[in-house]
Amino acid sequence: MSGALVTNEMMAAACAAAGLACDGAGPGPAPLASPSYLALESASILTGEVFLKVMHPEMREGFDLDAAMTLAHQAGAAGVGPQVLWSDAAQGAIAMEALTEADGWRRAMQKDLQEPPVLAGAMAALKALHATPALATRFDPFAQIDAQIAEFGRIGAPLPDDIDWLRRLIGAAEPVLRTGATLAPCRNDGAASNLMLGPGGTVLLVDYDRAGMNDPLYDLGVLLAEATDFERDMQAGYAAYAGGVDDAGFARARLWSFVDDMLHALWARLKARTSVRGGVEWLKYGEWRLMRLRMALNHPQFEQKIRLAGGAA
Repeated sequence: MSGALVTNEMMAAACAAAGLACDGAGPGPAPLASPSYLALESASILTGEVFLKVMHPEMREGFDLDAAMTLAHQAGAAGVGPQVLWSDAAQGAIAMEALTEADGWRRAMQKDLQEPPVLAGAMAALKALHATPALATRFDPFAQIDAQIAEFGRIGAPLPDDIDWLRRLIGAAEPVLRTGATLAPCRNDGAASNLMLGPGGTVLLVDYDRAGMNDPLYDLGVLLAEATDFERDMQAGYAAYAGGVDDAGFARARLWSFVDDMLHALWARLKARTSVRGGVEWLKYGEWRLMRLRMALNHPQFEQKIRLAGGAA
């Protein structure tokens, strides 16, 4: 597909627009879906003390880049993300302060989220992010799921054999999840690789591509699901964010993580069909998210979570 990926010319244009000298810049991280979810949407470079990334044209549909750039700016101003130096939603490009290994920074991994200080730092950062000014648009995962299902039909690609069952059970949680929440600016992203760990135990949030107004327990639920597969071990992370554990809130956060599993499973499966980057393990990532979703929906406590989240149990 012509024009699917960021070209050298597009990167140079972003450099010029940002006022950066990009001759001799080093490459950013290579795309990787498995075992880590990393650099799938954008190409990036490091130039001096600046990290510049430009979203691939093949990835831009379905993302609200105005919201993404706005929330990245707000996170930087709130001290929970890198400082944004320049951005242009039309180009899908953003420049921010570089968080480099030389300065003591590294990407988090799942095992890091199992360390109480890291998890507490991540939760504090999320809570501060959710207190920033409201965004103009809503992130609606159910609408995105249905749009992706429709896209499979449009291009004639096969959906999972049990798609009707998956959507029906996720739909059982939809009325509860659509009500009862005060919306906040959310990243809607739980990938451990989108947390940066720095000097003095600092935790910063990066990557706001899916930004939009949402139930903050969505952000919480998807990060807890990334940290561990065991709900008992998620309790401390929930308590660090909410100031304690309540059954209704915890059930709601867990339900949102199941919705996110379905969203990302379909998204990755679709990219396996449409992306020009055949070397990226889209399907492997999508099948892992589907496996986790099926386990959750088959669990005898799934319906109980819906009742708890709705205040009926």
